[in-house]
Amino acid sequence: MVRANRFAAVALVALLGVGGGVGSASAQTTATASVDVLASVIGISPLTAAGVNNLNFRDVTAGTPKTITNLADAARFAVSGEASTPVTVSYTLPTVLSGAGGATVPITFGAADGLLWSSYPAAHTTFNPNAPLFTTLGAGGDLLIGVLGTVSAPIGSTTGSYTGTITLTVAY
Repeated sequence: MVRANRFAAVALVALLGVGGGVGSASAQTTATASVDVLASVIGISPLTAAGVNNLNFRDVTAGTPKTITNLADAARFAVSGEASTPVTVSYTLPTVLSGAGGATVPITFGAADGLLWSSYPAAHTTFNPNAPLFTTLGAGGDLLIGVLGTVSAPIGSTTGSYTGTITLTVAY
């Protein structure tokens, strides 16, 4: 038992620092470190759209509807964005063209008046420009689309220039 007490006393002295010449020590109370934040973002390219050709009916005879048949006169838009990515295309189409003094002539867009070119001007498919088009940008991130239409200037229409606006909206 004496031996056990002697061992306990030595352990107690070692823990309390008694008998070993304990000096004062100061502990560090704060520390800082920093790291850089790195990210490699793989996103999608922004969409851009540009009107590249006006819808041009040229001369229209009052009383005779005129439909665009020459694709060079079709409205054309160039879209670019992320390659091979689905997009939704929609148009805001006018119902009349406006002329001098408040004169108007009706314009219509049929179910096959939308044009989607895979290769301009040769290869295209048609779609209804009155409804959204769900398509995919090409392998290069491009899309060329267009619109045809029909103007029906009634007999007695005022002679002059008539204009309207087609607005394209495209979204991922």
